[in-house]
Amino acid sequence: MAKAGMKRPDPKEPHGTESNRKSHFPKNDQEPVPEIQGKAKSGKVKANPV
Repeated sequence: MAKAGMKRPDPKEPHGTESNRKSHFPKNDQEPVPEIQGKAKSGKVKANPV
């Protein structure tokens, strides 16, 4: 339901992310970074500098 003063959108028109155009993003060739494990993941203490 539209709020007072708002335009009612036409249900036939695409809205949001619906589109007939395909997004062309270059494929990511980098492999994913390994996730931190154990105490370091759940603790609140800052890590030591490298």
